[in-house]
Amino acid sequence: MKRVNCSIVLYRTPADEVTKVVTMLRQCSEVGEIWLIDNSELMTERFQFMDVQYIHGHGNIGYGRGHNIALQKSLESEVDYHLVLNSDIAFSEGTIEKLIKFMDEHENVGHVMPKVLNPDGSDQFLAKRLPKPWDLIYRRLTLSQRCALSFDGMNDGGNGFDVEYLSGCFMMLRNDTLRKLKEKDGYVFDPRFFLYPEDMDLTRRMHTIGRTVYLPSAEITHYHRKESYKSLKMMCVHSWNMIKYFWKWR
Repeated sequence: MKRVNCSIVLYRTPADEVTKVVTMLRQCSEVGEIWLIDNSELMTERFQFMDVQYIHGHGNIGYGRGHNIALQKSLESEVDYHLVLNSDIAFSEGTIEKLIKFMDEHENVGHVMPKVLNPDGSDQFLAKRLPKPWDLIYRRLTLSQRCALSFDGMNDGGNGFDVEYLSGCFMMLRNDTLRKLKEKDGYVFDPRFFLYPEDMDLTRRMHTIGRTVYLPSAEITHYHRKESYKSLKMMCVHSWNMIKYFWKWR
């Protein structure tokens, strides 16, 4: 039996990029269903002929709500884990197996994230403490990737660290924990957030019912686009959703 289902939310995403990440996922024998949730206006015919479940036509509903479509289907299955990931990710053979093995050995872990690297091999510092509003303002003004919120320079010996905020670019989640979270809150990703703080909110809520762990002994590469640093529109989307996040957790 397959151990992990996967979902990727797309919006005008290059087909070659999607093909690469799906190929990497299919190299892992533990991967079952792969859902491509396409929020784009136009259907990409190429995706219909890939070894995936391609879902299109629901409109641009946002990142978290897109993943919720696949997560609902995954939670109705008997598969143990669900991997939420971006399309701009690369990882070596054995990475997913390493994360599954870690979660098998630590049944109280609901969510684990590997170390996330830039294409040049440097750390993206995506294991963080929960931010305050002024932390994000400082980061925006200084354009700094590394900040006081980041956990770095840690050698865990393969045991992992409990961290309160893990990036949504690659989230290995335990389905049993997600079922408890959905029963408690009524959703997995909060549908109020269109984009950006949904991973912070999910980790924070998961942390109340299970461990949320950073495992730097496993690594992936993230070709981070940083759209909100390049586009005024996306900066406004980011800012508005962060205001909603801080209001929720006030």
